Amino acid sequence: MAEPTALILGVGAGLGASLVRRFRAGGLRVAAAPRTGERLAGLFPGDDHISCHQVDATDGAAVAALVDKVERESGPVEVAIANSAAWKIAPVIDLSAEEFTAIWQAGCLPAFHLTKAVAKGMIARGRGTILFTGSAAQMRAGAGFGAMAVAKSGLRAFSQAAARDLGPKGLHVAHIAIDGPIDSARTRAANGDHSRLVAPDGIAEAYYQLHVQPRAAWSNEIDVRTFAEWL
Repeated sequence: MAEPTALILGVGAGLGASLVRRFRAGGLRVAAAPRTGERLAGLFPGDDHISCHQVDATDGAAVAALVDKVERESGPVEVAIANSAAWKIAPVIDLSAEEFTAIWQAGCLPAFHLTKAVAKGMIARGRGTILFTGSAAQMRAGAGFGAMAVAKSGLRAFSQAAARDLGPKGLHVAHIAIDGPIDSARTRAANGDHSRLVAPDGIAEAYYQLHVQPRAAWSNEIDVRTFAEWL
């Protein structure tokens, strides 16, 4: 039976997995789409309302094919989330053009492909939520974050334009700037003060609340940080 579905690009054991669990808890089927399938092994056992699909989110044809497959096999995509990213901390003089381009492609281009692929169906149904994962780098580009800052600044600008294009058609487009490192085994090892790590389940809750906002009071951009703000 076809049911409203959340499609999430860029799923791993951290924020992506938290998003899958939160939207499933909200009653939606969930299609989780990592770049490499082994990243999801064992994360969601025993729930046949969660499906896993490997996809290169920088490939527009692959994303469009995935949307078609999910809508045939699961149900209409009611929530679409671009959570894909890549990053390298390095001075601008040490970045290669290939690295710069790859970071932009991973951090910005999937949002465009996903929006193109889901928007027509959402418009026909008169509703839908499209959410993008941003970062503090797009607000204040620090040393070493040149490539990510460009990718995420572009994502923010695209989100603003898409919200103005699609909002009047009934689609809620919003961008979430995560202001600080997301809590994980890797970031805990790299940061002695764990109070400055942003909880992935808490971030996922913010995404879900954007989805259920009434259309007379939509947010098109929010930021999420800990009580001990990362400086």
